[in-house]
Amino acid sequence: MTKLDAFAIWAPAESPWSRWAKPVLFAHLDQVGQAEPPAPAEPPEWLETAPDPQAHFVAVLDLPGAEGVTAGLALARRGYRPVPLYNALPRPTPHNPGPTGSAAPRAAVDMTPVLAALRAGSAELGALNLPAGAPPVFLLDSRRGGDGRKLSPGEFDNRSVSLTTDFPSANFLLAHGLTRAFVVKTDTGPESDLAHTLRRWREGGLTLHRPGPPPSHQLEAMPVPRPRWFGAMFQRFLARWNFTRRHGQEGYGDWVPDQAAGG
Repeated sequence: MTKLDAFAIWAPAESPWSRWAKPVLFAHLDQVGQAEPPAPAEPPEWLETAPDPQAHFVAVLDLPGAEGVTAGLALARRGYRPVPLYNALPRPTPHNPGPTGSAAPRAAVDMTPVLAALRAGSAELGALNLPAGAPPVFLLDSRRGGDGRKLSPGEFDNRSVSLTTDFPSANFLLAHGLTRAFVVKTDTGPESDLAHTLRRWREGGLTLHRPGPPPSHQLEAMPVPRPRWFGAMFQRFLARWNFTRRHGQEGYGDWVPDQAAGG
């Protein structure tokens, strides 16, 4: 399966949600070689209470690394269309070494597990033959902001942010019959960047839900307080903040310059 074949499976032309799918990682699928089928994993506990795809829900999974892909495929088996929103470039390869000549420079966020999961899941997703109108489940990496450490010169900075423009608007969702959102995270609230999207959806007319606490995980309302600097100004600030290094139009990822060299 080629990289283009894989992307066509995750972003089929007939799906109205494919315009938001990010091609960033698919251009680098050959970095993980021929992926083996993923080992069987226990389904997430919240899956039993996830809403039926016919219940007018859009889903958002903000989960770490490959966990988001795995959970997205679990929802795909129930009838949702996974839409990968991964914007971070993977660690460079020996064919594209860092400025120090290292063949494997350290990256702020290791995208290899996500690459492998996307490649390994392509065949299964294609075999599901989801209908064109299947509701979307948007996949984010909750590690996108890095682990908080200060990066050193010569490291690969692929920290990223999620912008409101990475998602369809509330009006677009409502026009496609989606009136509610189901949001799954590993903690209790959205990341500050995702909160802007969810707040816009709520103000646009969608109701927001999340899995409740164990053991029942029954759906409950998801509060999203109005974020500080809510609106376009904050989103532009996030996109240009020097904590994220945009690599042209491809995605987030560039070398941390050597300040002594004036980089």
